Amino acid sequence: MSDIKFQHAHNLGLAQARALAGQWVQEAAGKMGLSCRTEAGTDHDVVHFERSGVKGQMRVSGDQFDLEVKLGMMMSAFKPVIEAEIRKHLGKLLGQ
Repeated sequence: MSDIKFQHAHNLGLAQARALAGQWVQEAAGKMGLSCRTEAGTDHDVVHFERSGVKGQMRVSGDQFDLEVKLGMMMSAFKPVIEAEIRKHLGKLLGQ
């Protein structure tokens, strides 16, 4: 298995970070065929996502996004492309 880890600090607060994570979930589910579910908490949320060959989670807090993705053997060949797409997409959502 190949792993992708991505962390991005922000100063949005939890409510706005949740809204951006929700937008990411909708777009990721549609564009990449991910099945997503969100566990809401008092100080952070965890978004779980998966599809064939890809499984991961994004922890959303008031000051940081932490993303971990595990790629199966077949998807690991695409790790650089997937990682670049994640960075690009989250950067776009965060206005970078």
